[in-house]
Amino acid sequence: AVTALMPDDPPRQFRWRGQLHRVRRAEGPERIGQEWWRGAIEDVRTDHIRDYYRVEDEAGARFWLFRAGTYTPGTQAKWWLHGLFA
Repeated sequence: AVTALMPDDPPRQFRWRGQLHRVRRAEGPERIGQEWWRGAIEDVRTDHIRDYYRVEDEAGARFWLFRAGTYTPGTQAKWWLHGLFA
């Protein structure tokens, strides 16, 4: 579970493997989406968009998180852990 102050804000805290991580520093988002230039703008699917954040928790551990899709009122954001940094 991830907590962000506003829907498009970086995460403030997240839970991974049962442990709560409070974010001390966050960079992003870096938005990755489909190739909009290859088709009509109405064909661009927002569920194929990912917003990536590089975050560091209070203990200094660094994580790579992303939110899948764009914000839609009335829906819960889908967050995923993409990787860890050494």
